[in-house]
Amino acid sequence: SSGRTESVQAIAEEQKVDRSYARRVIYLAFLDPEIVKRILCGNHPVELNATRMLRMTPLPMAWTEQRMLLGMTT
Repeated sequence: SSGRTESVQAIAEEQKVDRSYARRVIYLAFLDPEIVKRILCGNHPVELNATRMLRMTPLPMAWTEQRMLLGMTT
């Protein structure tokens, strides 16, 4: 909650999840804000869900590339 931690392992232990899962979820913190907005508004491809996004991590850091990969270019 402080935004500071020593490692992904520490986060995983604190949250009682696998380190691999914690790492994949952390990657999603760097999603393009426009993608987040579209998901919250329900304006995203039907096949795009949390499970699929977690499998796709790490996503590109470039927001344009994220939108292309996730089918949100329009």
